[in-house]
Amino acid sequence: MKSKRRRVNSYSDDAQGEAILPPEMFCEVLARLPVESILQFKSVCKSWCRMIQSSYFVGLQLGVTKNKPSRFIVQSQCEVDMSNLFLVDVEDLKAREICLEKIKCRSRFKFKLPALGIRCFCDGLLCMASKKRLDPVCICNPITRESVILPLSRSKAHLVRHKLAFGFDQSAGKYKVIREYRTSSNKHLSKFQIITLGESSWRQLNPSQNICSSDLDAAVFWNGSLHWIIDDKTIDEPILAFDLSSETFYTIPFHRLCFSRECYELQVLGPYLTIVEHDSHMIKIWEVAGNKVKGFSVNFREEHDTYVCWNKYFFYKTISQLSDKSFMLQVCITDNKNVKKDWFTRYVPEMVQYFHQDIHGLPDHFNTVHFKPSFVSPNALLPVQSQLPVLKSA
Repeated sequence: MKSKRRRVNSYSDDAQGEAILPPEMFCEVLARLPVESILQFKSVCKSWCRMIQSSYFVGLQLGVTKNKPSRFIVQSQCEVDMSNLFLVDVEDLKAREICLEKIKCRSRFKFKLPALGIRCFCDGLLCMASKKRLDPVCICNPITRESVILPLSRSKAHLVRHKLAFGFDQSAGKYKVIREYRTSSNKHLSKFQIITLGESSWRQLNPSQNICSSDLDAAVFWNGSLHWIIDDKTIDEPILAFDLSSETFYTIPFHRLCFSRECYELQVLGPYLTIVEHDSHMIKIWEVAGNKVKGFSVNFREEHDTYVCWNKYFFYKTISQLSDKSFMLQVCITDNKNVKKDWFTRYVPEMVQYFHQDIHGLPDHFNTVHFKPSFVSPNALLPVQSQLPVLKSA
C-alpha cells in the first residue's frame, strides 16, 4: 500500500501532495468541467498546465464536448465592429467577450485579425477570412487564443465571392479547408481549391461544369463530408457533398422544394444532416439518412406552425433544436432605413410560445455559428519543422 501511495504522489513535481488521483483519472474529471474552469486550472501549476496541453487530454476533452450541447459564437456583421467575438451560453443566458486583438498571428502579410469574418468552424477551431480577398485564411482557437495563417495564394484577383468549408478527415487524422471563389474576370464560374493543414500550398479541385456554374449555400460538415445546397432548379440532385477522405465530389438526391433559396437551409440537428424548410409560417424538417455505399434517402420528419407570417423584413433562421420540444431561432427585423436588429428566441411549438433570450452585450446585427469549445491547438496541426512558436495573448 505504501509503495502505491508513493507512486501516485511521485506524479507531482510542483507541489507536495498535489495529485491525489492517477493522471488518467484526473484527466477524466477535468475534461468534464466547463472550459472556463479548465482554463483556470491551467494556472494552478506547471504539471496541471502540461497535462491540459497534452494530446491525451485534448482528445479526451474533445470527445466529451461532442456529446454536450453546442454553444454559439457571435460576430457583428458590421465591418467596422468586428473586433470582438462573443461566446454565447443560451442555457445560462450569458455571453463571454473574446477580443480578436489579443489573438496574435505571425505573418508577413499585413492585416489585422478583426478585419476577418468567421466563415466556418470545426472541433472548436474557427476558419476566418475576408469575403473580398483570398489571403489570408486564418485558423484560430478563440479559447486558447492560438492561431496560424494558412499558406498564401498570392493572387491579386478581384473577388466577387469567396466561401470556405472546414472539416476533419478521420482516415488521415487531419483537418482540411476548401474554398470556392469567383473573380471579376469570370463571375459565373467558380474555382475550387483545397489544403490540408500542414501542406505548403493550396491544390486545385476540378468538379463538373454544372457545379462550377451553380451557386452554393454555406457548407455543413457531417459524417466525414462537406455538404452544400445547390441553388440551381435544373439539377435533380441538389445536395452537393465532398468526401474529405477520397477528396471527391458526389450529390445526394431529394425532391426539390418549390420555394426560393432563402426558404430552406442545410443544418446538423442532433446526429442528423437535415434540411430545415421555412414556409411563410411553417417549420418543416427533412432528415438525410444513409451513406455513399448504400445510398441516401431524404425523409420528412416533422413540421410545426410558427403562427407568424414571416417576410423579407421580419424573418428568422433555425439555429438549433434544443430538445424534442423546442427550437432556438435567430430573428431579424429590418426597419424602413434598412437597419437590421437580431436577437435569439426559443420557440416551443407545443405551447405555441416564444421566449426571448435576454443576453446582454451582443451586437445589434450579428452572424452566428455553432461552437463547441476545445483545446485543439492550430499550431500542433502543422508539421514539426514548420511549427511556429505558440502565439498566445499576454
